[in-house]
Amino acid sequence: MNNSKVRIPKEIAPDVFALAAQLYAQENQDYSLEEIMQAGAEVQIPPEVIQQAIQQIQAKQIRDRDRQRKLKLILTSGGIGVAIALFGFWTYNTVVSNATSSGRSLEANLPSANLANASPLDIPPAPPELPPTAGTTFTGEGKQYLLNPEGKVDGLLLNNGLQVKFPPQMADSLVRIITPNTKVSIFGNPGFSTRFGQEVRAKSITNSQTGQTLVEQPPTTAPQPPSLSNYSILSVQGTVQNWLVGHRGEINGVIISNGTIVKFPPHVGEQLTSMANIKNTIQAKGFGTRNRYGQILEATALSVNGQSVSLQPKAITEP
Repeated sequence: MNNSKVRIPKEIAPDVFALAAQLYAQENQDYSLEEIMQAGAEVQIPPEVIQQAIQQIQAKQIRDRDRQRKLKLILTSGGIGVAIALFGFWTYNTVVSNATSSGRSLEANLPSANLANASPLDIPPAPPELPPTAGTTFTGEGKQYLLNPEGKVDGLLLNNGLQVKFPPQMADSLVRIITPNTKVSIFGNPGFSTRFGQEVRAKSITNSQTGQTLVEQPPTTAPQPPSLSNYSILSVQGTVQNWLVGHRGEINGVIISNGTIVKFPPHVGEQLTSMANIKNTIQAKGFGTRNRYGQILEATALSVNGQSVSLQPKAITEP
């Protein structure tokens, strides 16, 4: 059948390219570098940009593997090993944050045709762009503080499942005016809503009962390396109460029945997408903190319903 005269609206062209790439990837398990370059040429991606993308993805996978090796030191080493692992974890987060910012400029220059499904490099599909918004107001009741791996409060889980995130440097101010069971009003930027939950990056949070409002402020000092005294080796077990997500809806953690927050990298969450449900049984081991605001651990071993989940980044396949 000849469809050469059919015109595709520009609004759906990116989706057509992305779906076509995904269908093609399902039929072809690996690609040579030449095939990637040829595919790029057909959608006007210069070879040097493809090479740059490959190098960035490979560098990220190497960083992920290095991060996991450092985390495992927690379980096999004494105080020196713990210090190295924790400092490496802090450094990793700082580097990845900077790399993510620089990577966005490259991503912005690529056309919407998604070569990210190329299996040998295990490049994840590019997430949809968030719609621009000046801010949205949400209401609810606080259920539990959210913590970062250092044990600092960086958000609030509401009783409606909304995950409100605030910069950790504002933790002291947040806990002074907001406690669990407090009715709140949130103004901020909503992430994508999925069946696993939705994150909101708060610009302001108001205690609806007292009228006190906390407004987001930039940090006044540079972030400090984590303190060894805050960390210990933890092992937990329970059932899923809430899955935690990032701004684009990716699973990056879970809250279990005893209130413990278990965190893991987004590439681990990708493995859980098809099996993640409320009431799943979770077993996790790792390093973390316990304080009056709650308990959190960064997983070095994880199983869901008795099935072990790999925490290692996918291996890089050389062309």
